[in-house]
Amino acid sequence: MTKQFCFNRCIMIVDDAELARDIESLFLHQAGCMVVEASDGIDAVHKYQEIRPVLVVLDLIMPRLNGIQTLQQLKKIDPAVRVLVCTAADDYRMIDLALREGALGYIIKPFLGEEFLKKVHEIIGDV
Repeated sequence: MTKQFCFNRCIMIVDDAELARDIESLFLHQAGCMVVEASDGIDAVHKYQEIRPVLVVLDLIMPRLNGIQTLQQLKKIDPAVRVLVCTAADDYRMIDLALREGALGYIIKPFLGEEFLKKVHEIIGDV
């Protein structure tokens, strides 16, 4: 699915691992998305307030603010924020908590680009 479905819509990737951000960004650029990156939750909260992307791709395990705390802060700013949890942690209790806190889906790293883009498209659709 390298079909361009984003049409220049902005998506924010939040992950403390630069390689993960680079890979996810590459997939999203191939789908026609504009990408903003944040290396931790605090940076993500500040950037979200300025940019208001259509989707936040959020890692769970990060320094300073973890993914759950970041999600909670984003929900305070914008209750309609769209979040896709993207994590290498296969701790399903954490994933379940993120879903209960308002994440709209999740994907476990590593993943195929097509799989990642399918999850993104399921959440943002034709917004």
